[in-house]
Order: sequence, then C-alpha cells, then structure tokens
Amino acid sequence: MSKFKRNHRKPLMDAHWCRAMATLLVSGLSAEQTFIALKGQAERNHQLAHACSKALVDIEQGACFVNALAQHNFFNRYQLEQVKIGEFSGSLPMTLINIANRLNRQHERNQKLKTQLKLSQAVIVIGLIAGAALTAAKGGSYFHEIVGLIIVVIVTKSLYKMLEIDVFYFLAGAWKRPVLMNNVSALKRLFEYYWYSLLTAQLEAGIDPVHALKNLCDLFPSALLQSNTRICQRSLEKGSSLVAALSQAQLILTSEMKQTLWTGEKTGILAPTLKYHLELEEKRLEIVTATFYEWLPRFYYVMALGVVLHFMI
Repeated sequence: MSKFKRNHRKPLMDAHWCRAMATLLVSGLSAEQTFIALKGQAERNHQLAHACSKALVDIEQGACFVNALAQHNFFNRYQLEQVKIGEFSGSLPMTLINIANRLNRQHERNQKLKTQLKLSQAVIVIGLIAGAALTAAKGGSYFHEIVGLIIVVIVTKSLYKMLEIDVFYFLAGAWKRPVLMNNVSALKRLFEYYWYSLLTAQLEAGIDPVHALKNLCDLFPSALLQSNTRICQRSLEKGSSLVAALSQAQLILTSEMKQTLWTGEKTGILAPTLKYHLELEEKRLEIVTATFYEWLPRFYYVMALGVVLHFMI
C-alpha cells in the first residue's frame, strides 16, 4: 500500500457519502464514473467536490481506486486499510456500509452528548451573568465572573474537540511512550482491537501474514510500532510461527490475545478464532463507551454547579 499523507485533518467522507459511494459501486459504476457521480452530488460540499476532481486526475493517470482515495483525505488511515481489504476481497460496498454505520453511531452519540451538555452550559452562563449583575449592583468588580465564563468556554471547547479525536493518532502517540503503552491496560486492549481487526480481515481475505504485516506497517505514524512490525515480518519470513513472531516483536500486549492466537494457530482456524475474540472485545468497548457517554454529562453538570457557586458565593 502507498504511504498515506500524514495529517490530522478530519476525513471528508461522513456516513452519508460512504453510503452514496457504496450505492454507486453496487450499481456497477467504474472508479472514474463513481468519482464523477460523487462530484456531481457534492456541489454544496466544495471540499469533497474538489477532492473528487483531483482523484479523477489520479485515476486518469493510472492510479488505483484506493490510492486515489488515499491521496486526498477521503478517509483516515484505518478506514483506508479497511477499504483496501474490501477491494481485494470483493466486498468493497459492504465495507463502506460498515464504515458508514460506525460513523453514524459515533455521530449520534456525540450529538446526544452535546444536547445533554447544553443544560449545564445554560446553568453556568445564567449563574455567572446573575452573579455579575449582583456584583455590579453592589458596586463591586465582576472580574471573577468573566474569568469563570472564559474557563467554561475553554473546558467546553476542549471537550468537544476530544469527541472528535482521531483514536489512531492517539494510539500512535501512546506508542511513542512505551512506558504508557506497556502499563495502561485500556490502551493495550484498544490497540489490539483496532490492529488485530485489520490483521484478521486480511487473513480472512486470503492475504498471507507477511503481506498483511506489510500493509499494517505504516498504519500508525509511530517509529517504534513500525520497527516492531518489521521485526515480526522478518521472523515470519525466516519460518517462525505467527504467535512466536508477534511475541518476539512485542506486538502481543495482553495474555488474552496471546491465548487466542495460540489456540487459533494450534487448531488451524486462526482467523475465525481471532474474529470471535475481537467481537467480544467490541462488545466490551461498546459498554465502556456507553458508560463514558453516560457519566460525562454528570461530571460536567457538577463542574457547572461548582463554577457557579464558586464565583457567586
């Protein structure tokens, strides 16, 4: 796979456009026709239309569909790897639908959370304005209330920005701090879920482990992870088993994953065994995510009351 541009811009493809692309491909359109049709539909989305125009030029110059997508910020790197596997296995439209479903769930969670936070924001603003009015009526300074509003704005913007964080660059940042990655259980499980999901999808599509690792080498912009992946790749080329190669390269971070890999390799059904384990991990991650989104508004509301009471009393 060609090296993707390393940037932190938000990908252009949301759930709607993923489904539109899947529909166009299912209808039998070629890559060139798909970009032409998307460009026509995206008249009001100037960035997407511009990216489609550039992708068309790449296609005309001989680039494949995935490489054209990779060069112009249609998807993030993880999604692009999914698209590549989907193209190889002949299930590209379904892959795009799966990406769209995940984006939809994330968008719905974020919108629901933002709606819940609006009440807390209203409490803070009303409380601070009331405090400022009372202070001004007494002839005092309402400097503290202004500071409170600034703090609230900063915290709220930081919170919204956190909701849009690119989890894959976050994990890459964690890999730059081995102590953090090796000692935080949540980071280990999160990394294994995303990384091994792509490995499993490639194994299911018939890609041999050596080439699967080549495809994953540049997934995260982390020199340490890339080095470990190459170590694993060389071990496999020398005839080592997959579990031994992954262990040597320190790419197995939890005992559960090691046991799963060992069982799958011994029984000869590695991909199905990994897939089942990752399905269980996905359910656990969904529970953790739901809990986070449930409790975050409560903590924010407590902060709202704390700020108001601090600056009014």
